[in-house]
Amino acid sequence: MSDIPKNAKDILNDPKKLKEFADLSRLTPEAARALLERMMKEPEMSKAAEDFISSADRTVEFKAYTAGEEKGYIRGQEAGFAKGAVVGAMAVISTMTVAGLAYLARR
Repeated sequence: MSDIPKNAKDILNDPKKLKEFADLSRLTPEAARALLERMMKEPEMSKAAEDFISSADRTVEFKAYTAGEEKGYIRGQEAGFAKGAVVGAMAVISTMTVAGLAYLARR
């Protein structure tokens, strides 16, 4: 498990850190709060699924396969969200750059 949810929670609990994060990310405080709240969420397995997998009726191979699959899913979810956040930030920066160049070109 990564430190992202813990760090996001720390920032959300401190108004000064939240403002600093928003300023550094060029976001409004509301958008920064929403982003950090989303970063705290991770995929979780239901209690019924955990009971089924850890049942004494299941083989060791099944448990090992399921554990590996679950770890892979969590890593994929984290990587996918991080990639989406980076691509979104790049799109915003690119748009602002093009808008700035267009503004300067008209002057």
